[in-house]
Amino acid sequence: MKKDITKKSYIQKALELLQSKLGKPVTSQEFSSLTGANGKPIAHNIRRIFELRDEMGYNIINHKDNEKTGLNLKVNEWVLLEKDPDPKKIRSRGVNKKIMFEVFQRDGFTCQTCGRTVNDDDPFKPDHKIKLHVGHNIAHKRKEGESENKVLTKEDFTTMCNVCNEGAKNTDLKKITLLDRVKEIDEEKQKEIYNFLKKKFT
Repeated sequence: MKKDITKKSYIQKALELLQSKLGKPVTSQEFSSLTGANGKPIAHNIRRIFELRDEMGYNIINHKDNEKTGLNLKVNEWVLLEKDPDPKKIRSRGVNKKIMFEVFQRDGFTCQTCGRTVNDDDPFKPDHKIKLHVGHNIAHKRKEGESENKVLTKEDFTTMCNVCNEGAKNTDLKKITLLDRVKEIDEEKQKEIYNFLKKKFT
């Protein structure tokens, strides 16, 4: 009797896809075509790839490892280098609510890659707003010689929106600058900013 693959979780299907293309790139488009156990697409699917790497120990690399590997991967490509996981590569994410709030507050509750906030529409999901995530500055891997027990602080993280954090299509995004924000607000507020800057620089 043929096994019903729709009963498999998304993470199981993603792992099987990576293993079937061992050593070769798998794109975010390929990952997005996979479904969850109920046969339907899942939200934030690339986070499951990070879970395979960071919480289950699979040796998965992406474009942030290009300098080390020389593979010249694109932003939407991942490669599984070894079929089996390495327990030594497992690392706790190290993010708690306190750190998350500190990072969001420091970064003005704004994605530091594209400039979007929770008030902006998700450019790839109609009728959805941007969600903010806390992203690791060092691609969620220990620095050379760093202790496994190092306590992470807000300095180890940056604010990213769901699109940029997942690395899916973020190269297509137009960055939102502070000037763009000023252009959007009402004229009264614009005049207030103008008067402040005029006074400051004259």
